[in-house]
Amino acid sequence: HTRGVWANNLVYNLHLLTGKISQPGCGPFSLTGQPSACGTAREVGTFAHRLPADMVVTNEKHRDICEKKWNTPSGTIPAKIGLHAVAQDRALKDGKLNVYWTMCTNNMQAGPNINEERMPGWRDPRNFIIVSDPYPTVSALAADLILPTAMWV
Repeated sequence: HTRGVWANNLVYNLHLLTGKISQPGCGPFSLTGQPSACGTAREVGTFAHRLPADMVVTNEKHRDICEKKWNTPSGTIPAKIGLHAVAQDRALKDGKLNVYWTMCTNNMQAGPNINEERMPGWRDPRNFIIVSDPYPTVSALAADLILPTAMWV
């Protein structure tokens, strides 16, 4: 589609105008390629290269703002971009990453090349896999620890 932003804005406005916000079965959030890509990933800063409010880890001013807001010592946030999802799988498989916590995404069912890239790291006994998800998922079945999560309905 070529009018995704407009369509989503229309849905948000309809929900607001009709009083459907926070009603069961009424979820006006956009449907993106990844779970909550707009909300938690882009705006809150859960991508490896991002900070909240569209700031990035490579920008020193952005790191300073976040460190002050979070009351953490200067230099706490590294300037180096973290590993993206595929690189995280490879690091788990290669023993370079040993604790992995996923939230609200079914990695073991929805990821690329699961048998070759993801499964070896998730099933390596040296690794500890944590899953937080509101639903019982394939990823939760493969986890060492399942932590609860809430969702907006």
